[in-house]
Formats: sequence, C-alpha cells, structure tokens
Amino acid sequence: MTDSAPGVELLDFTDELGRRLGTAPRAEVHERGDWHRVFHCLIVTLRDDVPTAVLQGRSRSKAAYPGLLDISAAGHLAAGETPLDGVRELTEELGVAPDTSDLVPLGIRRVADNSGEGTLNCELISAYLLRDDRSLADYAVARDEVDAVFDVPIAPFLTLLEGGPPITVEGVAAAGHPDAHDVTAEVTLDDLVPGTEYWVVLMVMAQRFLAGKGPLAV
Repeated sequence: MTDSAPGVELLDFTDELGRRLGTAPRAEVHERGDWHRVFHCLIVTLRDDVPTAVLQGRSRSKAAYPGLLDISAAGHLAAGETPLDGVRELTEELGVAPDTSDLVPLGIRRVADNSGEGTLNCELISAYLLRDDRSLADYAVARDEVDAVFDVPIAPFLTLLEGGPPITVEGVAAAGHPDAHDVTAEVTLDDLVPGTEYWVVLMVMAQRFLAGKGPLAV
C-alpha cells in the first residue's frame, strides 16, 4: 500500500477488466479517470405484498448529487478491500448490519460518467440485493450522508423510469434519531441520481428476486 497523508482515502485503481494496477489517493484516481471498484446494495422488501425498494435521500450537504434519491447504500472500496467488504456501507449509512451471506450478487457493471463533483468517474460496480423487511423507522441513518429513507414501490417506479408521471413516495427523515418524522415526496426523473438505464436494470432484477425468479445480473 502506498503511504499517504493522514485522512487521505486510498483506492486501488485497475484496468477496465478489474486487474489491479496500483494504489493512489481517491482525488488522483478521479482526476486521471482511472477505473476503480465501488460497492452498491439495493435493499428490497414486500410492503403489504407490494415489491418495494428502499432508497436513500442523499444529504443536502453532500458534494455529489445533494438531496437526490439514490440506491440504498453505496461507497468506494478502499485499497485492499474485496467487494464484500463494502457491506460496511450499509452499517455506516443506514445502521444495517447483515451477514455477507445475505447479500445477493448481481455481478459487475462498468460505468463511466461525471462523478457529480466535476471529475471523470470510471467505476467497476459490484452490485448486490438485500432482502430486509424492517420498517423505515427502524433504520438509523448517518446524517452527514443520508437525510431520509423512502419506500419506493417498484412497478410505478419503473413506469416513471420509462417516461411516466411522477410518483409519490413515503419516507422517514432522520430515521433512528430523536427528531425522526414521516415525510412524503413527489419524485420525478430529476430527483434521481443520474443513470436511468442502471436504475431500470436494478428494479427489474429486484422484481425478479422478490418473485423468486432468476437469473439475476446487471
């Protein structure tokens, strides 16, 4: 591992096939547009038998995509970490601590885009599903990362992703904190972290998983 200044986040950078090439500070990896590994997990459940995804409302203080709806939990893998080490993101962001055996792998998806911070972002995303039936009130969000958690019924969400009308979703702001309270939000495509194609694939896979169908892949 490369030495770095205290507090500097180190990432392994790779070629487009995921073969490790070296280690560098996160800012350098993004500035150069190096491929690097990222963890994503979508929490799914049935609410009154309705297939539902649990999405996070990103903190409005975040540099990238503040206030937008995002996948349940996500984060960069630090240098030396394996994809399953990313399970810590669920604990850090949502207060969820599943066994890694509960994660359902969807494979790896390559994404090259703007990171939301004005830098090139080339990610190898290890994507997972997690079935968790707890209520939204039983999450405990990290307030510097997450403002709220929302139940998003998958079928109308897919219709929205295909150009349909806005949908109304129910959530809990500041879940797990003394000032937690119910919230309602009207969601349009502009309220989502960009990546419509990826959103569609994730939701279709979530539907298949909750229906007991396969295969599952991104």
